Amino acid sequence: MDEKEAELIKRCQQGDQTAMREIFEQHHRRVYRIAYGVVRRREDALDVVQEVFIKLFRSLKGFKGKSTLSTYLYRLTLNAAIDHCRRSKKTPGVSLEATGDIRAVEAEEGRPDQLAARKELEAIMKWAIDQLPREQRSALLLREIEELSYAEIAETMGCSIGTVMSRLHYGRKRLLELLKDHLKGEGNR
Repeated sequence: MDEKEAELIKRCQQGDQTAMREIFEQHHRRVYRIAYGVVRRREDALDVVQEVFIKLFRSLKGFKGKSTLSTYLYRLTLNAAIDHCRRSKKTPGVSLEATGDIRAVEAEEGRPDQLAARKELEAIMKWAIDQLPREQRSALLLREIEELSYAEIAETMGCSIGTVMSRLHYGRKRLLELLKDHLKGEGNR
């Protein structure tokens, strides 16, 4: 943890509302993306974001700085989103639409046939990702979309780096299996 982050946390621990607002402004977009990637509904993701920041600000008094604030926050987010799905009896999944890394098809320029092909590919990817076990989906979301390091993912998911590597390996392998027929079709076009 760097000095600036440590000072910000210290100010929050002392009840400084401005520091709390700064933390929220720095992290709320990524928290929303992770939450939405799991719960897949805007309203539910916003509920998770609210729950996460309430938990964060309540727990900061005991925050020892053993991990970075962002890693701690992303772990809170992942756990809160999964808990939200359990309470709602919904199956969590990863939505590429909410990541901010994949633009909406309507916003892209191109011929109508290209737009249709992109939209079809996005639907197939969403379907394939939804077929993965939750741990593999979460690991892929944190690595490929949020671009966290293996160590950050391990800390966020509460597992070893080896487990993260395994989840990513088997998740990617399963995605390739699910997508192989579609990928073969692309080569024939």
